[in-house]
Amino acid sequence: GNTDCAYLPLISVALESDQDSVRGIATAIQVLSLRREAIDRASALRLLPQSVPMSSISRPFLIPALVDSESQVRRLTIASSLLRAKYVRLKHSLTEAQIKSQSTLHAVPALRSLNLGDPVYTSKPFKARPSTTGISHFPDVTIYKHFFPRYVVIQAKVNNSAPSLEGRTLGDVSLVVAESSDEALLPSIDVAIKTLPFRTTGSSWCVLAASPQRLDGTAVLTCEVRYTVLAVDSATGAPLSFSSGFASVGSGRAFVEEVQDIEVHHAEFNG
Repeated sequence: GNTDCAYLPLISVALESDQDSVRGIATAIQVLSLRREAIDRASALRLLPQSVPMSSISRPFLIPALVDSESQVRRLTIASSLLRAKYVRLKHSLTEAQIKSQSTLHAVPALRSLNLGDPVYTSKPFKARPSTTGISHFPDVTIYKHFFPRYVVIQAKVNNSAPSLEGRTLGDVSLVVAESSDEALLPSIDVAIKTLPFRTTGSSWCVLAASPQRLDGTAVLTCEVRYTVLAVDSATGAPLSFSSGFASVGSGRAFVEEVQDIEVHHAEFNG
């Protein structure tokens, strides 16, 4: 508005104070020309009499203003591209840092407060198999069971390598214990992989509070692998949405795939 631009009153004064209307218009156009970068151009043009021919303002004001606008658009486009590139680099670095912070059991921040104690035994790795066959987007999941005096920690080492994903990123990837057949093992904490780019490996963790002395033989754990296939920017390969939370709106398509049961034997707590 007029109150936002200090040069608009100058144009009004030039038009109103000079008895020679031609000279007043010329002065107003000169103000337009000299201050075109700082003036509200639309408001300034409305102040000019309708009788002013377009030719008298084209060369001193309209054409230079158009050139200035095009230059500003180019500058802003370049600045936007640079900021986007910086954002993608920062997000890539953050993703790498998050994956690294969850790569080994004792590095996971969410597990440090549990005071797990000394490890008793780690099982041989085995592959997670989805109950439904022919799932082309299911990632490669290797499972390890880590035993501690009062906890069982299940590590799911996930490689985002399914060819059908065509380079897309996975989000909120986790192995979840949906049910335990024995109250001696109760799900406690789940630590998902927030973002897992294509051809990248990361670990999710599932902690069960254990009472080995109450475990009678073998407990059976019903497990699911949960993940979201994120939408990606085709130009950068970066997810369009980094929102966390399982099945959150706009983050992509969420999947819950039941995998084979995991057995926990009482003898495994003895190493």
